[in-house]
Amino acid sequence: MNVLITGGSGFVGSRLTDILRQEQDHVYILSRSEDDSDHPFVHYIKYDPDRPEDDSWMKDMPLKVDVIYNLAGASLEEKWTDEHKEEILDSRVAVTRMLRRWVEQADITPKVLVNASAIGYYPVSKSVRYTEADQFAPHDFLSRAVVAWEGEAKKFEDLGIRVVCARFGLILDAKEGALPKMSIPYRLGAGGPLGSGEQWYSWIHIDDLLNALLYVAVHSEISGPVNLTAPMPLRQKQFSKYLSSALGRPDFFKTPAFLVEKILGEQSLLILKGQYVLPEVLMENDFKFLFPTLEIALEDIFDLEDKKKTVG
Repeated sequence: MNVLITGGSGFVGSRLTDILRQEQDHVYILSRSEDDSDHPFVHYIKYDPDRPEDDSWMKDMPLKVDVIYNLAGASLEEKWTDEHKEEILDSRVAVTRMLRRWVEQADITPKVLVNASAIGYYPVSKSVRYTEADQFAPHDFLSRAVVAWEGEAKKFEDLGIRVVCARFGLILDAKEGALPKMSIPYRLGAGGPLGSGEQWYSWIHIDDLLNALLYVAVHSEISGPVNLTAPMPLRQKQFSKYLSSALGRPDFFKTPAFLVEKILGEQSLLILKGQYVLPEVLMENDFKFLFPTLEIALEDIFDLEDKKKTVG
């Protein structure tokens, strides 16, 4: 296949590229820099995300694209100043509009657009369980960003393209994402619950997330929102116990919510609030999770980390 990826050099995009090239799919990565690849199946195309009206990059695109993975967007990990919140939203919407313009002008009809999204679409709750069937109006910044981004993606349906909105949960990986930062207090012997500890964490192992992205692209019966989360969410205090056990560190230093809020501001909702989100679409379509429970997910992640250290 010919696969186009935006955000191909990011955490998820780079891993996805590795898998696709191993399968000998041709991967075309939209990149803001003059990247070059020594691999015959990976091709970089320079574009300027700050100038979405510039169509000069289109001349370098292939004549046929089967799948688009739209993963680009400003990081959620930087502090949410008003300026950065605007960048988080605008960067996602602008790139999606740019891709649609290219599809229209080039008269290319990919089979599917897999558009990254987030479970922040769902309202925070300590008691409600959400599936893809639940629909809500925007209720905070993150949900507004999700609704706007998914809204632009859904316009591809007017072009005869299947659209999947992949709502990412908390992605667990040894080196990237949130887990390395979350692990620091535990490694220092100061780990424990954050805030009340009652908030839900809907998480997913990086390998399951990548497999799910590949799965939804080739299963034509899947469209619309798809929750990319493991089937067994946990409350933060339970998550903390499993993490401390996996690291062999204590789990009794509780961090008050006000301290986290003071440090992170509005961004603190990512760790102090949460949703119980189930991957109902994946389960109904017989997707097999390699790491359905947190215990085996963390065991794999930290065992792999230890093996790398040993080899190094």
